[in-house]
Amino acid sequence: MRLAKPHLDIGLFTADLEAHSRFWGETVGLRLDHQLPFDPLWVQHRYDAHNSVIKVNHYRHPMPVRAPAGYCGLTIARAGAPAWEGQHPGGERVRLVPPGTDGVVGIGITVRTTEPARMMDFYLGAMEFESAGPNVARCGDTLLFVEKGPGGVSSDAFMGPNFRYLTVQIFDADAECAAIVKRGGRLGQAPVNFGTVARYGFILDPDGNWFEISARTSLTGVAPAA
Repeated sequence: MRLAKPHLDIGLFTADLEAHSRFWGETVGLRLDHQLPFDPLWVQHRYDAHNSVIKVNHYRHPMPVRAPAGYCGLTIARAGAPAWEGQHPGGERVRLVPPGTDGVVGIGITVRTTEPARMMDFYLGAMEFESAGPNVARCGDTLLFVEKGPGGVSSDAFMGPNFRYLTVQIFDADAECAAIVKRGGRLGQAPVNFGTVARYGFILDPDGNWFEISARTSLTGVAPAA
């Protein structure tokens, strides 16, 4: 996979923007880079974490009732401060660690699944990520820690409470989605344009977790064709 950015992003949904703004901005100490409106009731607040984006989607539509995704934890490297572990306002685990802890130099994402070997096969085969140790995959400088336990379940859309999807930035969303499907992934949503901002689609991992495949114009230098 040809990366346009060597860092994964992670997206969550919440109706409680105030609590999440305090948490990510004050408790974790991340910088709010900018806001991205999708519609009048859905605005994405984008926090920078070593060039990975923590996408806090303020979702004021009725929140779909869905089982948790398999994305259950986030680790962020933070220099010059003591280690910390707690929960974001939705209840999922967040760790702040000295750089290099467990190999994390940017962010690490914990993915829970009933079949770790199958998930690793997906990351290393279909997604073409690198092995970084037993049940650990690497995309750029982001680590994916695969943990045995209750996994995500398939759903018809990625909106739902808390951590819901990951994003990888590439150069050609159509070509990468097709290649991933050919290597054994499942298409969750065919690529579409988001104005001139990006062209993106979604792949489903073996448990049904959503993975965004995005060609963002600011990274590729090429706007989506009309």
